[in-house]
Amino acid sequence: MRNYFLILLCILSTCFAVSAANSPTAEQQYEKASKLYKSGNYAEASMQYQNLVNDGKKSTALFFNLGNCYYKTGDYAKAILNYERAKKIAPADEDIEYNLKLANAKASDKIDPIPQLFYEKWWSIFITTFSPTEWSAFAIITLWIAAGMFLIYLFAKTVEKKKKSFYAATIIFGLSLCLFIVARSANRLIYNYSFAIIMDSSAYAKSAPDAKGTNLFLLHNGTKVEIVEEQEGWKKIKIANGNTGWMSNEALENI
Repeated sequence: MRNYFLILLCILSTCFAVSAANSPTAEQQYEKASKLYKSGNYAEASMQYQNLVNDGKKSTALFFNLGNCYYKTGDYAKAILNYERAKKIAPADEDIEYNLKLANAKASDKIDPIPQLFYEKWWSIFITTFSPTEWSAFAIITLWIAAGMFLIYLFAKTVEKKKKSFYAATIIFGLSLCLFIVARSANRLIYNYSFAIIMDSSAYAKSAPDAKGTNLFLLHNGTKVEIVEEQEGWKKIKIANGNTGWMSNEALENI
């Protein structure tokens, strides 16, 4: 009996090993999808890219290429969704921003946003020039430079050198603190707000999280909404002009 069990175990192990060897790696899947895209087979390429996303893979290139595939096949809602996901990783990428504008132009809903004060708009543009990770890296680098200047101050032999290194350390340390604040603000702007794209061809925003709630306004696929609150099966959404309402989870997909 024991021998039979060992033989069965060996057979199963061999099967698993063969299966693993025959399974394509993520890199191989990505290369296959890219070849399909370059050959103009956008539908098949989108399936391959989407499989990678479904497996939990995330990258700027993956979302960007998937967005391009959906745009080419006329599925603009999914194109917008994936461009937004790519933008979340690389907010300053000009190619992503350009393609996103093209895809948004195909969306049915044209909603005028609430006007921003000039300094709010400037601040938003400024902090998204780089990703939160890049701002944090700048802050850490300047902090190390400030520490180096402080060491020079400690070991300087002349009063003049001590003064210069102390002032430099103080200024650079202050700059480092400012960069940390910018990194925190960028992180909050990009990651602490939850957004979704409407995937249904059309969906009503309701007055309450109930299918019998009053219809407030109608939205169509491709429209970006902010998630304000969640209840079982429903999300309270906010659109660019400030209007709010409740929408079924099935109509939305989170960015």
